[in-house]
Amino acid sequence: MFLNVFINRLKIVLRSVDEILWSLAFALALGTLFYFAFKSIYKEAMNTTVSVAVVEGEEEYGSGDISDMLKELAYEDGTKMLNIKKVDIKEAKELLEAKEPKVSGIIDLREMSDIKLIVNENGIEASMLGGIVSILRQYSSIIIETIKTNPANINSVVESFDNDVKGLVKSEPITGENKDPYVTYFYNLIAMMAVMASMAGVSIPESCQANQSEVGKRVDCSPVNRVLYEISGLLAAAIIKVGITIIGLCYFIFVLKINFGGDLSYIFITAILATLLGLSLGFFIGHIGSLSQKTRESILTAIVVAGGFLSGLMVSNMKSLVEVKCPIINRINPSAVISDAFYTLNMYGVSDRFYRSIIYIVGLTVVFVVAGLIMSRRKSYASL
Repeated sequence: MFLNVFINRLKIVLRSVDEILWSLAFALALGTLFYFAFKSIYKEAMNTTVSVAVVEGEEEYGSGDISDMLKELAYEDGTKMLNIKKVDIKEAKELLEAKEPKVSGIIDLREMSDIKLIVNENGIEASMLGGIVSILRQYSSIIIETIKTNPANINSVVESFDNDVKGLVKSEPITGENKDPYVTYFYNLIAMMAVMASMAGVSIPESCQANQSEVGKRVDCSPVNRVLYEISGLLAAAIIKVGITIIGLCYFIFVLKINFGGDLSYIFITAILATLLGLSLGFFIGHIGSLSQKTRESILTAIVVAGGFLSGLMVSNMKSLVEVKCPIINRINPSAVISDAFYTLNMYGVSDRFYRSIIYIVGLTVVFVVAGLIMSRRKSYASL
């Protein structure tokens, strides 16, 4: 019985040619556009000197010494990383906001306990400055304390800081991670493909609800167990949607040669689990109340588009902005969690942070499926 229902559901999914082609073709086309738009931008920007305004404070120790340290930062070939312009905050903002900006950012050292970076646009230079300032914040208290108590050791601190910054911008890191900030667009593209699988998931409960379709009336009148029918539909849809995600991932990795960073086996496993999450999301939405098919599809479309936007598919640093303003959104947004899993694999490997993302993905998938099946068993009709 189960095998027969499964085969029939698989045929139904395969007949949805328009949906299959749309979800795959759209992702491949968008990925290709990303590839040509961002091709070589990161490599061309490597080993270039970035002009930055530095605003020093009036403290006896700290800001002046740190700005001198920043001047000494250099790439492996000896090229200076930064072209430092020491100015006050007013002049720094004028340089940044000019029609043709004289600087790519402002490093504000007036408060050593709260070092700030100000930029007015995204890009590789802004990302590089952000990484340097992030490391600088970690070192600031150590540097100040060393200057105050044991100035003779300052060279070792400076050397350690310099090595950390070089590790950040090194084009071919030892562990093989990809530091190109534009690769996050492909993380979010895979996340979008995964969440789009929800469109297939929402059609499963609709096909066995008598108030939603003619097929649903026939299924409800038949002796087929509703839970069995829905599980077989989930499995059939999962095979097709996982296949679409794998095809897309293979295209990005082996045709476009996108370096996702990290172990390939974990990248594929993450993509597969993410697709199952998207499918289960649609399955859950399909069981909510007596909403019409169009309403449910509109809800899922909003989740796909809004989730992709908030995770950085349209604006690269949107996820960071959300993290600052309202971090809870990044914890519950499936697209953000999926893209973060890929990012973590790239930057940190198979770490605790990666496992947290995977636990969230698997846990939410189970919750959605179980909740959907429970709601399905409670549905009954007075007449058909």
